[in-house]
Amino acid sequence: MKTHISLILALLATAAFWGEAIAKPHSVLIIHSYHRELPWVQQCDQGISVVLSDSCLLNFVYLDTKRIPESEFPVRTKAAMTEVRRLDPDLVMLGDDNALRMLGPAIAEIPKPVVFFGINNNPREYFDELPENVTGILERVPLFPLIRHLARILPEAQKALVLTDSSPTSKAVIYTTFAQRRMVTVDKIEVEYLIASDWNEWRRAVKEQTTHDLIAIPLFHALKDNTGRHIPTEEVIRWTSKNSPVPVFAYQDYAVGDDGVVGSYVIFGKTHGRYAALLARDILEGKEPHVPPAYMDQGGKFFFNEKQLKRFGLTLPPEIRERTIFR
Repeated sequence: MKTHISLILALLATAAFWGEAIAKPHSVLIIHSYHRELPWVQQCDQGISVVLSDSCLLNFVYLDTKRIPESEFPVRTKAAMTEVRRLDPDLVMLGDDNALRMLGPAIAEIPKPVVFFGINNNPREYFDELPENVTGILERVPLFPLIRHLARILPEAQKALVLTDSSPTSKAVIYTTFAQRRMVTVDKIEVEYLIASDWNEWRRAVKEQTTHDLIAIPLFHALKDNTGRHIPTEEVIRWTSKNSPVPVFAYQDYAVGDDGVVGSYVIFGKTHGRYAALLARDILEGKEPHVPPAYMDQGGKFFFNEKQLKRFGLTLPPEIRERTIFR
């Protein structure tokens, strides 16, 4: 009888051990290029957590490369790699271009499965050859689709300025959309771009505007003044809206408001993060990914502000108005 009891206890212990092993959750390390407080980062984290938080242990690292000097990037890169080795995750997710550029090659060589998201450049630019264990979701800022819609809202517009900061992400957006052209015609609107080197150049471009009928600001999160101080996103939005003599449009929902820009055409960070997380989950489960490698997220939704529309005497066409969320 004692032998039977001992055997049963041993079997139960073995079953418990294997049950524990089977139930052990996967670990995922998410490394963001930017800081935790940035709305895009928060939205991506929400989308990732919705998919993975119930089945995976999630750890986050924020490189903060929009606010810190570029001279500090190597220190952040080394610290992030230390976390990769310490945590030894089953999969690493890299958010936005700086993270993929700074960490992608090293992590891929460990090797670990890598899923990128928020990438505006061609990911092959960051590797000698794109490794088999690296895939992800491209983010394509709908730069020209917004201009096409604005051509209907501002039918008299002839010239538009795309104004960006000088971050690597901004340069990637300009490179992929303008393809080395200084000017592109979109629905009879001549579209030019200016990459502002600092806050002073940004303000001059806005306040002294005399040649363009509208301004589009896809990226403005990495602006610094001549002392190196990072200009908070909210300050950039408020100042630009208040001082621009022409309507200003953005690509983020949080930029729209009574003290913000007139409107935006938005890729949702939460949806984008969810796409990347679904891809990561499939890889962790050994399944064929539901979305193809390097899937391109370029869908958008309208946000407008009534006060700003009235300020510039703008009326939304019915087909745009019915698709708009008002802020």
